Amino acid sequence: MSDSSDPPDNDSPPNHESKASPEHLIVEYQAAQDSAQHHDTLVWSVTSVMWGGSLVLLGFILAALKEPGLRVLMTGLCLLGIALTIGVWVFAVKLAAVKRHKYRRCKAIERELHLQQHTSLSYSFGSGRLIYGVLMALFLAAWALTLCTVWYRHAC
Repeated sequence: MSDSSDPPDNDSPPNHESKASPEHLIVEYQAAQDSAQHHDTLVWSVTSVMWGGSLVLLGFILAALKEPGLRVLMTGLCLLGIALTIGVWVFAVKLAAVKRHKYRRCKAIERELHLQQHTSLSYSFGSGRLIYGVLMALFLAAWALTLCTVWYRHAC
């Protein structure tokens, strides 16, 4: 199943009279694999920083709930947390689509060269995307509940 944000599927080599040499395919294979690994690392680096930062910021906001004079500041920080969570989620979806595209290209080259590094894997990445989405939705819910708490607590 492909996300609508996936790049076009160009796994097969162009339809020219002469195919790429095995040496050229190996270079392309290595570049595609390196790119896929880079994009995956980038997603998890950005995500882990955002999750850690969100938890720290949530802690500061919850500790300041007794200060009614800080309601506007806490509201702004909650909105910033929501915006950052959505931004990182979109960022992760886009970069994951690039990663999947690169790994599909690796598999196409493997079929052509009769290799099995990636084609022998039977693991599906769909469950990982679901878990990631649930975690991001939980962060959004935490921010929304914190925002409601800021306004409810100071309305009393």
